[in-house]
Amino acid sequence: MPCLELTTNVRITDKSALMRALSDCVCRGLGKAETYMMVIVNGEVPMLFGGSEEPVAHLTLRALNLKEESVRVLAGDLTAIVQDRLGIESQRTYIVFMDADMGKWAWDGRTFA
Repeated sequence: MPCLELTTNVRITDKSALMRALSDCVCRGLGKAETYMMVIVNGEVPMLFGGSEEPVAHLTLRALNLKEESVRVLAGDLTAIVQDRLGIESQRTYIVFMDADMGKWAWDGRTFA
């Protein structure tokens, strides 16, 4: 049930490879099967950070029962993927980790609570 959304102002030439790398990273980091993992990628979105339109990325990871240690590791791993694959400097990447309430997350027509 993890969902990772990446938004950036750069052009993404191989979205499929990027999505697979991000999915694998999150699944390994959380110890979850890829069966329920969702990745959303938005490229070439107008974005401004620090008064500059230079390459920038914003990621949001929503999941159930996020652990602090997993968040610390994923912060570095996801930032590295964005830097390696998209050329975006780590100082221009924000990541928001959101621990979802089981009663407010649904799949297949019902919540996880």
